[in-house]
Amino acid sequence: MGWEGLVVISVIGFLIVSLYYDLIRPVIVFFLSAILFMTTGIISSHDFMTGFANEQIVVVVLLLMLSEIIQKTAVMDVVFRNVFSPGLSYRGFLAKMTTFVAPISGFVNNTPLVAILMPYVYNWARKKEISPSKVLIPLSYATIIGGTITLVGTSTNLVVNGFVTEAGFPSLCMFDFTIVGIPLFIVGVFYITFIASRLLPDRKDALKSFKDASREYVVETLIGKDSQLIGKTVEDAGLRKLEGLFLVEILREEERISPVSPKQTLQCDDILIFAGMTSTIIDLVKTNNGLTLPKHSQLPGQDQMQVVEVVLSSNSDLVGKKVKSTNFRGKYDAAIVAVNRNGERITGKIGETELRTGDLLLLVAGKDFDNRAQDEQDFYVISRVKEIQNVTSKQLIVLFGGAIAVFVASAIGWVTLFQGLLLLFCVIAAVKLVRFNEVKKSFDVDLYLILVFALSFGKAIANSGIDQTIGGYITQISGNSQNMVVILALVYLVTNILAMLVTNKAAVAIMFPVTVAITKNLGVDPTPFFLAIAFAGSAEFVTPYGYQTNLMVYGPGGYKFKDYVKVGWGLSVIYMIVCVSILSYWYKLV
Repeated sequence: MGWEGLVVISVIGFLIVSLYYDLIRPVIVFFLSAILFMTTGIISSHDFMTGFANEQIVVVVLLLMLSEIIQKTAVMDVVFRNVFSPGLSYRGFLAKMTTFVAPISGFVNNTPLVAILMPYVYNWARKKEISPSKVLIPLSYATIIGGTITLVGTSTNLVVNGFVTEAGFPSLCMFDFTIVGIPLFIVGVFYITFIASRLLPDRKDALKSFKDASREYVVETLIGKDSQLIGKTVEDAGLRKLEGLFLVEILREEERISPVSPKQTLQCDDILIFAGMTSTIIDLVKTNNGLTLPKHSQLPGQDQMQVVEVVLSSNSDLVGKKVKSTNFRGKYDAAIVAVNRNGERITGKIGETELRTGDLLLLVAGKDFDNRAQDEQDFYVISRVKEIQNVTSKQLIVLFGGAIAVFVASAIGWVTLFQGLLLLFCVIAAVKLVRFNEVKKSFDVDLYLILVFALSFGKAIANSGIDQTIGGYITQISGNSQNMVVILALVYLVTNILAMLVTNKAAVAIMFPVTVAITKNLGVDPTPFFLAIAFAGSAEFVTPYGYQTNLMVYGPGGYKFKDYVKVGWGLSVIYMIVCVSILSYWYKLV
């Protein structure tokens, strides 16, 4: 192994540390890695640019955009309301949800599907007085399991197929995954319904905590008749930069002023609602400025305050920023009342809190919040069902009929999935189902660039000889170069462990060239090995960071890292055994 190999190993180490500890945004890590590989000559400029024109990567983006369009239809709304019936028992709900969601996830991308379903699942649990922590991990697991049924079910499958075609191998077919995906789906339903249900934690959710003990989140004060604050603006009164508190809203007779402008003039008998470290309110009252605690609480009820929960997405522009730097109230007409992370409310000065992916934000929303937050990519609204765009029956036929036709035509081989999706978007535009601006908003730039740079990463591993080195170690560990089942299991296991550390996209980028080297050296059909790394990359049940949907439910469920380990390790082991066994039998490796 030469200096190129040492560079690649160092970059892999940098990738693992950066992604695991969330030091740098994933897209930046992949970009820096690809640039380093190109400038050192490990990959060429052509290798660097090839990913931008990779058909499978564009297909991932198109499918995400199609999922966003489907999300807006009233049909999904009606179906979900009927499926999540309040009459279901807890285990009955888990079984029905998993059985219903997983097959849909085989054709609709996991991330937008979870974004659609979270409000329904969350509200069902609340109505049944069941903690969201008992239902949200199962929702994520159901979409992961279902995503492995077809080629288009998850972006991981399509990324692997992008590597396959880029390396000159025949493309994987739509239903190459199904022979393993269906048994895994059946096992998954059983595990979630009867085993995971016993292992999931039972924690009080943030909104219920707010309702039961609102003074832990917000505190009200009254401007008395002798207060020196009367006639002053909020800014002049020094209420904009309080230690551990910020002014959320003002109640003035029948009027509610929210968000509060710095230029808002204060009046006698105004009730000021503060949020943050409420223990410091005593210090504020002791300053002799005429603020007092009312004898009888006039804190508005939950409905009047429009309390809303949102969870930050992985590519949110808010991630890495302090609350005070986000201009959240100005942008969304809502104030951040509390931040929950790892199942606990962040204490301290809210304005100084640096936001992270998966944070659960408790908001006091103004009347314009819904309009401003519609189609927002920074966060997912989970505490209530979002409004759905009404569409005509003609548009629905075009959308769903067209999508089915594209998948069928692609499976038969009449057109490629890329060609079919482009035609479908032309038809969608013709019937005016969606506006261009809405389509543009659904384009995930970070994901697209990560996939592009992941191809460069895989190319660097192959060019440096690291693939041959790691492949040799795996073959050696198996003890027998002809023991295909053991080698397949090791490829699966290494990919799965890497996915826990550096996300599934990075894991398959590292392992694909290694897999190619192994199969070439052994002279065997690489297809079962390609499928194994795809399944292993998707089977991320043990950590919240390995898969986007796990991270999406992390904050809303009030989960801790150990919850995923406790619930997911058993499913991961079963998943591996079933996957390796079926692939070995079907492709005659035994």
